[in-house]
Formats: sequence, structure tokens, C-alpha cells
Amino acid sequence: MINLSTKTILKIRQWSFFRAAQRTLVMLMPIAVIGTYFNLFNDLIFSPDGLIYNIFGLDKIMTDHFWYAGSFVCRGMIEVTFGVFGIYASFFMARYTARIYHKDSTMSGIAAVLIMLFCSYATSNSRPRHGSFTGGFLQINALFIALLVGFGVGQIFHLCGKNYQQVENEDTKWLRRRVWNAILPFMISIAFGILLGIARYELQIKVLDTASFSELVGRMQTTNNLAEVLFLSAITTLLNWMGIGYPLHALSGTTSNAYTAENLTYAFQNGSSWNVPYKFLGSSLIKTYGTMGGASVILAIIVVLLMRRTKKNNEANVAIAKINLLPVAFGSSLGFSAGLPVILNPLFVLPSVIIPLVNMALAGLAISLHMIPVCVYPILKGTPGVLLSFFGTNGNWGTLWFTIALFVLDVCIMWPIMKINEQVEEMLRAGKGRQF
Repeated sequence: MINLSTKTILKIRQWSFFRAAQRTLVMLMPIAVIGTYFNLFNDLIFSPDGLIYNIFGLDKIMTDHFWYAGSFVCRGMIEVTFGVFGIYASFFMARYTARIYHKDSTMSGIAAVLIMLFCSYATSNSRPRHGSFTGGFLQINALFIALLVGFGVGQIFHLCGKNYQQVENEDTKWLRRRVWNAILPFMISIAFGILLGIARYELQIKVLDTASFSELVGRMQTTNNLAEVLFLSAITTLLNWMGIGYPLHALSGTTSNAYTAENLTYAFQNGSSWNVPYKFLGSSLIKTYGTMGGASVILAIIVVLLMRRTKKNNEANVAIAKINLLPVAFGSSLGFSAGLPVILNPLFVLPSVIIPLVNMALAGLAISLHMIPVCVYPILKGTPGVLLSFFGTNGNWGTLWFTIALFVLDVCIMWPIMKINEQVEEMLRAGKGRQF
């Protein structure tokens, strides 16, 4: 069974889209890791509802000048990493796609960047604000569209461009010929980008904007039907694996609506959350049990990697796991998702969807059997994923042990998956998978 799965995953990873996407994400790992750490610092230290900020009373210790300076640095670094991640992704995706077919990768990457910027400009100018760009189209939560744009440009260079051979010394004459050879696919790509931008501007296409997922997120936050919660969470986690992180990002934040307010009011009035009126709200289940702030899947992968660190040819993945262990433990997992990578890795599509479903189904069963209370209390930013349910139930120890048991189960589920990943990587290194 494992050998069949290994061969299937290897075959899928040989497709040009996945080959280029995996290399793009690995190349962007340093940017993602930097953004992850600054996002962690911002949540823990420089947010009034941050965990460390409140535990140590930093509002009394930290001067206003230092707080504003730290907040400025963190928010600025988040913006230049995650805020424009789509630009970097489109450039490298186009570059690696073109390299597969021995075309001019640099010119392909430049064309992809121009298209991304124009589409972002077209989106911002659909509102009464001119001469500016919108960040939503370029953010890491819209990574999938950036990869599609880059892949599309690379395919245009594949079909319309001339073969390109890298030379050691490119003089001016050689560069002129290089640019001239790439002019046709470059202009076709720009025309394609203009049409895409016009479509977004005229038709108000919001396929990957936050607003387009508001109904999905809103329904999941307010439904008290466990079956519906599981179905919507499967869609949400699948989108997140694809690189469309808006819905899951919205669910990971603080949720306030009439249903959560009624639950919290009941808990305050009765001193516990055992018998709140809405026990299966998606806004509570997916964050505290489904994804555990990234701990259910991402942290489980890291734990398995560290447990198997002595395996041959696993050093690179273990190094990635170590550098991302701290932010992932505190709920910032984007650096590792890009570095391994998990996003758009066909091996991780099923565990990314199934593990949260298993966690929420077991949590729903435990709640219905009155084994654990419902998570209704506000949770500080940066709280470790395994502790989310503990704080969400106001320190119920039975809930903590239940969550730890879920995490152990998640690690057990990931163990054979990581064995398949090791086999696929070994086969690729051995040359059994197609290379550039």
C-alpha cells in the first residue's frame, strides 16, 4: 500500500505545475520564516491582547516609544514579507516553469510580476481611490492565484518563446539578442495580464478576495450543526492547502457574534460552559480542536520529523522543522508550510483535511457525552495551539488532557505519511523523478 502511494505521489509531483510550485515555495522559505517570526513577535508582545503582553504586564514595563517602535518594525516586516508574498511567488513560479522547458526564466519572471502588480492596481481602482495598489491580491493568503499567474506566464514562454542557453559572460550584444528573443512571449504575457486586470476591474471578480469568502466564513462561525461544521471545515482546510488562506485566517482570529456572545453570557451567569445553548459552533471547534492554531497538522509533522531525525537524507527537513518549531508552537505556521513545503504538496492534501475532521468529530462526540465543556472564553493571541481549548474552557484540565490525546493521535496519523514523504524524496534524489 505504501509503495503504491509512493509511486502515485511521485507521478503527481512530476507534473510541471507541482514541480515548479514546490521549488518556488522552497526558494521563498526564508521570506516566509522572517514573516512568521515577526508575526509571532507582533502577536505575543506588541498586541494588547497578546499572550506575553498580558502575562508580564508589558503595558506597565514597556515605554510607549519602545512599544510603537517595535510594533512599527513588526508590522512593516509582515507587510514586506506576507503582504507582497504574491509578487515573489509569481516571479519564481514563472521562472521555474520556464526553466523546465529551457526558456528565458528571468524575462518570464519579470512578466509575471508586472501582471500581478497590474491586477492589484485594477482591483484598487475599482474603488474610488486612484493611483494605488491593494494588498489583498498580493498577500500570502492569495498565494494560489500568484502561482497560477506565474505558471501561465511560464507556459506562454514555453509555447511562444525560443530556447535559452545560459552563458558565462553576457555582453551587451548577447543581452540585446536575449531580450529580442523573449519579446514575443513577453508581450503576449502582458496582453494576457491586461485582459485579466480588465476582467477584475469591469466584472468585479473577487475570487480570491476576503469578501468572496465572507458567506462561507460567516456560515461556519454561526452554524450549530456539527455535520455542517465538518463539511465547511473540509472546504476551508482544502482551500488552505491550495494556498487560499483567507477563510482559515478569518476563523483563527477572535470571533464575536450573537451566538458566541450568548454562550459567553451563559458561562458568566452559571460559572461554567458545560450547558451553553450553542455547543458546536464552527468558530470554536475548528480553531481549538480542528487546527489547534496549526498544531494539529503542522506541529504534528514537525514532531514526526524530529522523532525521525536520525533517518538518512532527512537533515534538510529536520533543519526546517527546528527553525520553525517555536513559531509553529505558538500558532504561526506559514514559514514551515512554505519551507517543507506543505502547501500544494499532493502528499499532504488528505491529512490536511482529514486530521481536522477527526479532531472535531471526536471533540463533538466528547461534548455531546458531557466529557468536556465547550470553549467559549476569549483566547489571547499567540496562545500555543494545544492550550487553546484549555484557556477557552477557563482552565478545564480534562479538556487539556483530551486535547493532548488528540494531538498524539494526529502524530500517529502523520507517521506513515512522513514515511511516504521520505521515500518520495529519496526517489527524486536518486533521479527516478524528472528533474530540471
